[in-house]
Amino acid sequence: MMQGIQKSGLKIAAFDMEGCLTCDPTVWEIMHRKNNSWRSCGEPYWERYRAGELGYDEFARLDVAAWRGAPAAQLRSAAAEVRLMPGCRELLRKLNQEDIYTVVISNGLMCVARRLAAECGIKEVFANRAIAEDGKLTGELQLDVPYDSKGEVLAKIMKKSGAAPKHVIAVGDSAADIPMFSLARVSIAICPENSEVGGGATHVVEEKNLAMCMDIMMNMI
Repeated sequence: MMQGIQKSGLKIAAFDMEGCLTCDPTVWEIMHRKNNSWRSCGEPYWERYRAGELGYDEFARLDVAAWRGAPAAQLRSAAAEVRLMPGCRELLRKLNQEDIYTVVISNGLMCVARRLAAECGIKEVFANRAIAEDGKLTGELQLDVPYDSKGEVLAKIMKKSGAAPKHVIAVGDSAADIPMFSLARVSIAICPENSEVGGGATHVVEEKNLAMCMDIMMNMI
């Protein structure tokens, strides 16, 4: 259980996952390629999402539906192959040393979030779940973090801990992260997907390297 805030300065660091803590290719693409469904499903769904024909939540459901019957172990293997963003381990190690409460709030998949928690010491993770039964994926997605819900999740964490905005930093790269930015005293858009995302943050980092966020965060402690 998270302890209450005991001093001013940074106490909670909330991170998006895909495009923030991890790099391309995503677990979605890796899994599609393992399942031989990239050309038939994954790539067309991605193009439709990018064109605005699909909302993110529908896009995610369609992706997972394409994996129906695949071994759950195949998805775990895909999660293990996702590359971490440069500087990820170093930044999270430093935050842990400073006793900062680190949390992932992601519209991505829990299998990747759990891997990050295990490898990097992240204290709490919120993400969506590809359902499995009897060792096989059912094709169903448990949508615990819908696209527009990240602010609500962070607000609950802050309320639980007694944290004020001055104690919080949020890091992300997409429009889904703007509600987190609005709750935090300091927010970092890392290689933001558009100008709206960059404009919603207090800082913009135009390099895919989380080490570039280190000084910003350490100045809050």
